Amino acid sequence: MDSNRRRLRRTWVTFFSRYGRLLPVQSRTIPVVLAGKNAIIVSATASGKTEAVIAPLIERYLKEGWGVGGVRGRDHKRSLAILYISPTKALVNDMHDRLKGQLDELGVSVSIKTGDTPRFNPNKSPDVLITTPESFDSMICRHLGAFKSIRAVILDEIHLIDNTYRGDQLRLLLKRLKLISATDFSTYALSATIACPEDVGSRYLGDFEVITDSGKREIDYTLVESAEELYDCVRKENIRKLLIFCNKRATVEEFSRECVDLWGSDHAVVHHGSLSKSIRGEAESFMKDAQYGVCVATMTLEIGIDIGDIDAIVLAEVPWSISSLLQRIGRGSRRMPRNRVFAIYASADEQMLLERMFHVAIAGYIESVDYSHDPSVVVQQVFSSLYASPGGLTDHHLRNLFEGFCSEDELKDILKHLVKSEWIGKWHEKWSAMTKLMDLGAKGEVHSNIPSNKVVAVINVDSKQTIGEVQYPIDEIFVLGGRVWRIVRESFDRVYVKPAKTRVAAAKFKSHASEGAFSYLLPAHLMESKSKKWYTPDLSEIADVGEGME
Repeated sequence: MDSNRRRLRRTWVTFFSRYGRLLPVQSRTIPVVLAGKNAIIVSATASGKTEAVIAPLIERYLKEGWGVGGVRGRDHKRSLAILYISPTKALVNDMHDRLKGQLDELGVSVSIKTGDTPRFNPNKSPDVLITTPESFDSMICRHLGAFKSIRAVILDEIHLIDNTYRGDQLRLLLKRLKLISATDFSTYALSATIACPEDVGSRYLGDFEVITDSGKREIDYTLVESAEELYDCVRKENIRKLLIFCNKRATVEEFSRECVDLWGSDHAVVHHGSLSKSIRGEAESFMKDAQYGVCVATMTLEIGIDIGDIDAIVLAEVPWSISSLLQRIGRGSRRMPRNRVFAIYASADEQMLLERMFHVAIAGYIESVDYSHDPSVVVQQVFSSLYASPGGLTDHHLRNLFEGFCSEDELKDILKHLVKSEWIGKWHEKWSAMTKLMDLGAKGEVHSNIPSNKVVAVINVDSKQTIGEVQYPIDEIFVLGGRVWRIVRESFDRVYVKPAKTRVAAAKFKSHASEGAFSYLLPAHLMESKSKKWYTPDLSEIADVGEGME
């Protein structure tokens, strides 16, 4: 520790002085980052992974003068040095709030860019930018020069998007960054649960080191048959704050009604991807500040959003996988040597499955899943790359971009099909975008490969607050955010509602597709789905859509 403290002369006090010592994963990670090596860091939630990477990077930034000099030093402008990529807008906002005070103290500027935030100004680049893969795609298309001085890239919660069309898009975006970068930047992938870090790292990092934290907490679990039995158990144990996980948004809404009946409406909140940012923020603030209460959530709270200390975790549905189970229960009892967990089963088969999953998790096993690429990402990245290059791109450029991702024959077939459907063309040995592709790019619709559905915003007519969004058409009375609403009027893209006192089913939400949105533009022989995994988490929970025109 003394050695690391001496080497973090500028940043130790800001990042670590209040703790007094480094956590194990931090002691192992800091020397690797200071040496400029790539790494994948796998460690439990709240084990200090973020600080383990950020602190030494900022130390290097301050010592080596990353913010000035180099490529843009001649005109004395600050240059973007560190790119932090998170899978969700909520996590982007949370990470910004966590880091801003510390970075301000050190004179390092930090900003965010998502579909919800103002446009990126390349003439006033921050030193650190926190964003999502889709927003990164938008920026690298429109402001290529701003990324030429990048010195480090951090990929947060990489397990959430790896082996999906979003992870494949990020793989290719990193390759595009390497093709234009004037610096040899380092890359760090962070995750709490990965079965095979070597495989995941090989997709994003090139040469890299694997850093894992073998320490694990005891899992103390109880299986119950109902919300009522759960309520009785937590009262007997004097458990005051619960985080309850469901797999789907509809189940969150349905289960939240039972929680309201048991805990009271003032002590139960809801969190999922179809609720507005303000409603989710209220739920997060409630869990931070309340001494007593429950939050019912989807995978939106599996990740490291700060909601304070949680006494116990509840699995209201069987998790998608062992890794999902571990990710969820890792959010509770973070300052205790054991995880207190309850799981609800609906049948004898579910009871048996949960028992097996817990036994496997306690033994330290995480299931591995065979990787398969999503060819729709080739279409999306061809579109994005050509939109960013009005002068066209050569065969060599495209082959280099997709090398190691798809075969040359697959690339040729996709390009030929896009020519036939008049999206792209080839002139003077260069591939170029046709008019309808440029029009699509001008509307900001080439940066996301996330399938969309017709959804409408839900507005409370009394408070004027946006509650969230639901799939259209919708029933006159529905549940959203743990409350029952009645539609009083509708417009093209929104419905206006008032509270209703009745019991109804949850609203319909955006459906989940396992293939990317551009799958429909693939040749027929490539349109078959990727092999289905035995678990299929809803990627739309962690999407960053709606980039729009910059």
